[in-house]
Amino acid sequence: MMDCRVPWQARIKPQLRDVLWAAIAGTLLCAWMVGMAQAPATAAAGGGANAAASAGEKQTAFEVISIRRDKGARAPHFGATADGFQAVDLPMFAIFQMAYAPPNESGMLRGDRIVGAPAWVRGAEGEHYDVVAKVDAAEMADWQRPELRQTMLRTMLQTMLAERCKLVVHHESKERAVYDLVAAKGGPKFKQAETVDITRLKEKYPNGGRVTGGGMAVMSESGTQFYGVTMAWLAQTVLPGVAGRPVVDKTGLTGHYDLALPSSVLMPPPPPGAMQTAGTPSPLSEPSTLPGEGESIFTALPETLGLRLVPAKDQVEMLVIDHVERPTEN
Repeated sequence: MMDCRVPWQARIKPQLRDVLWAAIAGTLLCAWMVGMAQAPATAAAGGGANAAASAGEKQTAFEVISIRRDKGARAPHFGATADGFQAVDLPMFAIFQMAYAPPNESGMLRGDRIVGAPAWVRGAEGEHYDVVAKVDAAEMADWQRPELRQTMLRTMLQTMLAERCKLVVHHESKERAVYDLVAAKGGPKFKQAETVDITRLKEKYPNGGRVTGGGMAVMSESGTQFYGVTMAWLAQTVLPGVAGRPVVDKTGLTGHYDLALPSSVLMPPPPPGAMQTAGTPSPLSEPSTLPGEGESIFTALPETLGLRLVPAKDQVEMLVIDHVERPTEN
């Protein structure tokens, strides 16, 4: 299991901290998604700790949990471990994003789909936390099964937030600005996947990581190559984080594909409410190139993949926080 260590984080100016987190959470989903298969499930509406869990999910909880305010000595990282979960130097908001990840979509819930989070939850003034949680021995056999781990982790984190933060939430749908993913003029510029067999992919690309929903991501300094992924997965998982809005797959392409995206387009815009430096575009502004970058996702998609993002409106399910308290530390 890889983790999302950010050794260069200490060199980032404090006002860019929220932008840094958005980059970690919104691009490749790193440790959270790599190595985890996604269990099919349907999100259920309603309040309480497990509002995002499906009715058939087994309600599990961590056996041991430690939550402490972070002292800033280590680089931010997070992910499932062999016997539980660890997060270092993260705002509680990030834990919310993991806990309430849409079961049938990506590994994390986009930040702009969470309503009612107080400033401290979002990490105001550097209020970040370290979390170490261990799975009960009776749950360990299921925990070791990749197809169950993400579902278990999601429900365990929800239970933890309900107990330690007194969290109460509900879901509601709102019309929001989205992007439709469609074919550009000339059509797609990527090819059908050579294989979707994860064993063969792992043999061919030993440095790659498995992504939710099947397929593999191979990361490098120049960009990321994806193997055996679907358009629905691309729209739900990678593109929202770098486009700044939810993305709806309207390509009509239903197969599995091999494609690549350059690193220059994988830095997302700041989340709503995050501190921004001069010249940084709002995520709700017109598509533009980020400062210091050679291109944006809006120019890269037509050029590299033969796809484009079209502004639209659609119903988006939102997570509404009704009540939350600072976690009890131990």
